[in-house]
Amino acid sequence: MACAECPLRQKPAFRTFSQEELQFVTATKADHITVPPRADIVRADEVGGPVYTLFEGWAVRYHRLPSGARQILDIVLPGDLIGLASATLGIVRHSVQAVTPVTLCVLDSARLSQMFERHPAYAFALLQTRVEEEQRSDMRLALLGRAKAEQRIAYLMIETFDRLHRRGMANGGATCPFPLQRHHLADAAGLSRVHVARTLDLLRRRRLAEIQDGVLVLFDRPQLAALAGYRSPGTGAGRRVIV
Repeated sequence: MACAECPLRQKPAFRTFSQEELQFVTATKADHITVPPRADIVRADEVGGPVYTLFEGWAVRYHRLPSGARQILDIVLPGDLIGLASATLGIVRHSVQAVTPVTLCVLDSARLSQMFERHPAYAFALLQTRVEEEQRSDMRLALLGRAKAEQRIAYLMIETFDRLHRRGMANGGATCPFPLQRHHLADAAGLSRVHVARTLDLLRRRRLAEIQDGVLVLFDRPQLAALAGYRSPGTGAGRRVIV
């Protein structure tokens, strides 16, 4: 897939390239690969690995704890960067695993440092994207520490819906693809699978939301947002950088 023809670049969530920036990104792309479900794209403590852009499919970023339990740190969606720590710190402390079949743009991490010298506006926009990601991470951490089970699941649902909607990847006003299974939700929300099942049943019976055959349906978004304490990023959110 040539960068100039990339359909992700046309999505409303992503910042428009200048011609010079597009040339730089095109030169940075080294390959385009496919990874099957349940395969690790990045492994914790990997040194000097490549950087990827998720082109198609879903993945999860996670830590494996000494007990063997897994904590999902984030859901990785098309347009998101994977392994940026390789280019900046030389080592990645988390793992990333494919949930569905995924395709990835492989980037030459050695060239990314040149972005700050040659394309400072582009580099600053990338920094802005990372800061917004940090703010999302802060909220999830607060939820894990203090929120009830139904609030955690409701927040995960509506946040994921909005992330997809901004990318132009929601099916409509109230539905979006949602290939995550109960064990993914349990690992993301810090709950047991039994607790997740009960919470999903509660949200369905209250006609707030449900997951049907890999599709998330929001029956009552305002009430679901109120339950989760969710605030939409709105128009103040910057357009994401895609590399």
